[in-house]
Amino acid sequence: MRADAYREYMYDLIASVLRQIGPRESCSDNERRLGQLLAERWRGVGHEVRVERFTCHPKAFLGFVPFSALLYLAATVFYWVWPPLCVILAAISSAAIVLELLRYREFVDPLFPEAEGENVVAVIQPRAEVRQRVVVSAHQDSAYEFNLWYFLKTAGVPIMVIAFAAILVPLVGGAAKVMAGTAAADARVFDIIGYVCLGLYPFVGLNLFFHTYSVVPGAMDDLAGISVLAGLAKALADGRDGTATPVLAHTEVVVLAAAAEEAGLRGAKRYVAAHLAELKALPTYGLFVDGVYDERHLTVVHREVSTGTRHDPRLVALAKDIAKRNGWSIRGGVVPFGSTDASTFSLAGVPAVLLLCQDIVHLVPNYHTRLDTIDRVRPQSLVVTLQMLLDMIQHIDEHGV
Repeated sequence: MRADAYREYMYDLIASVLRQIGPRESCSDNERRLGQLLAERWRGVGHEVRVERFTCHPKAFLGFVPFSALLYLAATVFYWVWPPLCVILAAISSAAIVLELLRYREFVDPLFPEAEGENVVAVIQPRAEVRQRVVVSAHQDSAYEFNLWYFLKTAGVPIMVIAFAAILVPLVGGAAKVMAGTAAADARVFDIIGYVCLGLYPFVGLNLFFHTYSVVPGAMDDLAGISVLAGLAKALADGRDGTATPVLAHTEVVVLAAAAEEAGLRGAKRYVAAHLAELKALPTYGLFVDGVYDERHLTVVHREVSTGTRHDPRLVALAKDIAKRNGWSIRGGVVPFGSTDASTFSLAGVPAVLLLCQDIVHLVPNYHTRLDTIDRVRPQSLVVTLQMLLDMIQHIDEHGV
């Protein structure tokens, strides 16, 4: 099967969704409208479709960030007047940053409103006994705009790092001051630490405006990935012959359009939690697609630093081999900050890998900003990504991993 035949199909899906549905906030009506559209298309080509509902707290993942800035300010004030409370406030802020934002744990979620999301799943059976399964996934929602990245561009990254790391100063300084007791009153070094806390607040204070609740179009992240999933589902349906014989011999394909990825991977987490026994009962491999806009940045991600994720080296090697067979350049990549739905599988012990057509070495202007529009998505990036998936699935079906 050649992906070129689905170029217009995929690109037109992006255009029609942006025109008719628009931005898709996690667990919103627009996200559900996209899910309904996908379910109708996949049922229309003969696939078994499920809609799996779940609940989460979608505003928690980023909603705590402004409060962390306020906690920093309060910790700085109490550093001077009551150091024990400074340590408590700084510890709460740092725990939220590490657990919620970096490790993707649902640490502060109960403090935010609950909402319902919908994962949309199409199951495509092989023509003979199922011996293995491939889950192919992208996410339906689009992100809140990151103000710092839109207005400050690449300068926003070091400022963000400084702002989140700054909480360590009142935390460590306050703890040292508590342990020093009355001796701290005469120690010049503690005054210097206090002045550093004050000096860092302009950086930390920017987190009050880190993001808006304005949702970006999300053409590249990740509507393009969803369009590739739609292309895959159609290609596997079109590949049947006149007797409706499935293309694959022994591989069940599960197409997963996950919800609420931008809310901290909540949809993929719920899917893994609900299906973990099933995923481990049969050899299962996850192929995840995110950030598709330029095939010249074709990347296979082997590691995601924030969550401590290492993806399956066999799938990484297979992706590189498939790219080489097609004459494409492919990079091995690391996601240094943030994480993706692929990590939910790998951390659960289900082999997975992440494919991108995005520059992850530099902060590109269309990442989590209003500039994530269709005019920045190259149609060839959709073709390349779809061909990678088709060839990887075919290889797994014929040879395993």
